[in-house]
Amino acid sequence: MNGFQDAFISYGRADSKAFAIKLYQRLQKQGRKVWFDQNDIPLGVDFQNQIDDGIETSHNFLFIIAPHSVNSPYCRKEIELAVQHNKRIIPLLHVEQISRETWQQRYPQGTDEEWEAYQAKGLHSSFPNMHPEIGKINWVYFREGIDDFEQSLTGLLDVFERHQDYVYQHTYFLAQALAWKRHHQSSRYLLIGEERLQAEQWLKTRFKDEQPPCVPTDLHCEFITESIKNTQNLMTQVFLSYAVEDKEVMVKIRNSLRRECITVWTNQSDIQTGEVFAAAIQRGIEQADNVVYLLSPDSLQSYYCKQEWQYALSLNKRIIPVLVRETPPEQMPNVLQDLQYIDLTDNVKEEDYRLDESQLLKIIQQDAAYYNEHKILLTKALKWERQHRNPSILLRGYNLRHAEAWLKVAKQRTSYPPTRLQEEFISESLRQPPASSLDVFISYSRADSDFARQLNDALQMQGKTTWFDQESIASGTEFQLEIYRGIEVSDNFLFILSPRSVDSPYCADEVEYAAKLNKRVVTVLYRPINSARLHPELAKVQRIDFNQNEHDFWANFNQLVRTLDTDRDHLRVHTRLLTRAMEWDREGREPSFLLRGKDLEASEQWLKQAQKKEPKPTLIQQDYIITSRKFPLRKPKLSTVILSSIAASVLVIGVRFLGVLQPLELLAYDYLMRQRPSEPIDKRFLIVEVTDDDIEWLIQNYPPGYGTVPDLALNQLLEKLERYQPRLIGLDIYRDFKTDLNLAPLATRLRENHRLITVCKLGYSNYKGIKPPPEIYPSAIPERVGFSDLIQDRDSIVRRHLLVQASDEYCSTIDAFSLVIARRYLEAEGKVYKPPFSTEGYYLQALQFSNTLFQSLSAFSGGYQGQSDADVTYQTLLNYHLVNGNPSEFAPRVRLRQVLENQISETDIKDRIILIGITARISADDYFFTPYGEMAGVVIQAQMASQMISTVLDGRALIWWLPRWGDWLWIGVWSLIAGGIVWQFQRPLYIVVAGGMSCCILYGIVYIIFVNVNGWIPLIPAGLTLVATGGLVIYVTSKLR
Repeated sequence: MNGFQDAFISYGRADSKAFAIKLYQRLQKQGRKVWFDQNDIPLGVDFQNQIDDGIETSHNFLFIIAPHSVNSPYCRKEIELAVQHNKRIIPLLHVEQISRETWQQRYPQGTDEEWEAYQAKGLHSSFPNMHPEIGKINWVYFREGIDDFEQSLTGLLDVFERHQDYVYQHTYFLAQALAWKRHHQSSRYLLIGEERLQAEQWLKTRFKDEQPPCVPTDLHCEFITESIKNTQNLMTQVFLSYAVEDKEVMVKIRNSLRRECITVWTNQSDIQTGEVFAAAIQRGIEQADNVVYLLSPDSLQSYYCKQEWQYALSLNKRIIPVLVRETPPEQMPNVLQDLQYIDLTDNVKEEDYRLDESQLLKIIQQDAAYYNEHKILLTKALKWERQHRNPSILLRGYNLRHAEAWLKVAKQRTSYPPTRLQEEFISESLRQPPASSLDVFISYSRADSDFARQLNDALQMQGKTTWFDQESIASGTEFQLEIYRGIEVSDNFLFILSPRSVDSPYCADEVEYAAKLNKRVVTVLYRPINSARLHPELAKVQRIDFNQNEHDFWANFNQLVRTLDTDRDHLRVHTRLLTRAMEWDREGREPSFLLRGKDLEASEQWLKQAQKKEPKPTLIQQDYIITSRKFPLRKPKLSTVILSSIAASVLVIGVRFLGVLQPLELLAYDYLMRQRPSEPIDKRFLIVEVTDDDIEWLIQNYPPGYGTVPDLALNQLLEKLERYQPRLIGLDIYRDFKTDLNLAPLATRLRENHRLITVCKLGYSNYKGIKPPPEIYPSAIPERVGFSDLIQDRDSIVRRHLLVQASDEYCSTIDAFSLVIARRYLEAEGKVYKPPFSTEGYYLQALQFSNTLFQSLSAFSGGYQGQSDADVTYQTLLNYHLVNGNPSEFAPRVRLRQVLENQISETDIKDRIILIGITARISADDYFFTPYGEMAGVVIQAQMASQMISTVLDGRALIWWLPRWGDWLWIGVWSLIAGGIVWQFQRPLYIVVAGGMSCCILYGIVYIIFVNVNGWIPLIPAGLTLVATGGLVIYVTSKLR
């Protein structure tokens, strides 16, 4: 804050001059601004005024405690001023007492008797005569030779930083308040705008669980609440009615209310010079929410007090009695006896008063909004009546609707209902036809509120309808929007010129908005200004000088009225068309707001004539009239179609990218998958399934074991299968336990049969993995073990084929069970396998067998969006093999019991891939959802291995998809098709028919590509784009029309 200091140093020179200089210099080095008499008192000036000003403008008051400063009348005067201004006082203990030697140096001729007398007066010590305010505050210790200076300085700076913003505002608002006081409390020096709101917030600040660094003075409170009162058309929350004998209590209550940021009216401060006393009292009561009546024997005997409470009752004002002295109940009027009063007579200590104060505040805040509205409407109604029911004062627009709603609620109240005059005022306002415009919007600085109120009253007396913020903004509305709305509906923009208004950013904003709307600007000069600082829009206008004619208000006012009455018809049409054009624009240029018929013809005629007049039509007015004439239905522009198509495409692509469409796309995928034709049975495979009947048979015929299939049965199964020389045997049954010690042949087979491939299961955060058979050597795992994990989408359906995934402690292979089977088979057929990842886990290439590539699904492939697992695995889509429409029958299947009972032949087994797995539903449920329904896990494993082998050896096509840019292009093409349909056909029926045909064509193309060539082309996004683009083009076209 410019012009303010961080600290004022108060000290005694005899003891602390050197220390004060050192402290000053160190604080300066810390970047602090410090007031120090050695540097801040110019020659030839009143030093006391300089000191007073230094204390007023300093955030902190530093008092250096030493015998000389404590006993100095000058230092004491400084302390008293700091206390008066409620400054944050920080005592610094420098010297506790001086010795005889020090005293003798200062008084060389001093005797023992004089020293004793010096001591008797306490002049040698800092403690006997210390100011009580200094004694109450914690000190910062700077004793030389005892305390560490640097440490104490750090502590002092910490105090500076504590609540710094609050202390700074205390100083700033104090300086403003003192300037206001020194200028005889002129309203020009009151706070306005954002600064007033900041002051109000500051005054309401409370410190919980800690002491405030400083507290507002009574002057602070008065200054801020008077600023609030000035912006509220001099209205208040409380009128204080009291007898002169109770003045002391009145002052205490008034100060308490102001401290709580409550505006107060008293006869001491609110009667203007030259105003009739009785009229001023009535005005104060009318413009107050509450009347606080100080009840005492003297107030009951007071003629003026009686007049006040009787008038308040006649206006249905809320009266809050406060008993300040014992008063016999029989002396109280009947109307006051029924009111609950606050009793101050039982106050013994300050805490008692605080409790009563809280009760008073609670009553004032109760239903505060109702009483505030009661006051505002009463004031307007009284003004309307006193001006012989002047229609220009009646309520309009939002204010009228707000008042009507208030009246409905107020009529239901039993206490303090609306007055008859308020009801008449609102009823008469409702009977008036709605005005399309107002005559004058008054723009001014709040520092010029007195003149603005006088000007507003004079204009209303002349029958002019005015927009004046202190009367036209209802409580609870957005201030800035209401101001803009007021400018829009006013024919003239009247600006009051003064130094404060010219420099006000709020006034400048109002001027710029009025200029933007081409409003006629009228300026009146209230106080001399610097023309160089004038806003360019105001500089263009010839001003009306209210300082002429020897400051005769009415003589200058007549010139203003003549100016306002010039070309009124043009101004009223200008305002009417502006408000309608802006409403049309706010409603998205809805055609129903356009001009029609004679209104359009008259507006076109006005537009022609207005080109030669001032103010000229705005662009929006011209656009409004031209659009009204050109509204008939027309074909949308090609640019509109193209831009709408692009917008719809981007929107759909964005929604798709977020994964919103994925569930629908996967449902469409499943549907198309089920439409694919059947294929011949795959004779390379034989599935040995373990059914519920097989498990029951095993229980009856074999000793129990750890696994689903007992070790003895498994050994016999493998022995019989090996006898007929299958190509490979895949055991899709978990065996993470050791073989029965009595069955060494099984252990040998598991360990040494290289045709046998087994499974393990990867572990997850919420699921423990399953290890492969312990008999298999670790070195043999890559060739004989694969993980059996399947990828299920969020709807639990298996659509993808997981090929490679990182190994873990349970499953030390990176290849899937199906991949190991397919790789072993294909390598035996002479096909070279190229893995996608290096041994270190780095991506090398696409998974490949000789020249056959297996395309990898990425996080954003096909209808999948943001699949996180795609970045750490290698996977593709699973092309299910159908036989007679059933994927579960794609390969021959036999039951375990059939094999063990020799019911199958050598040809069923020889040179085939045998997959052994469980299809039982009761004993062990190893089923998964697929696009075709539920399917056993061993069948899905066989489908995956079959897909890879048939693709490499038979050329069977994999399911493919477009790259991401291909999907975007496809979606964009259908968006352009939809836009073209709306552009070509105007009739709704034609658009619906063409759109339906387009949807059928889209479906046909997608169906053919998927069923015949295995291509997954976006169906849902393209269809959605068709609809979205068509709708968007129609919507945009209708808005442009």
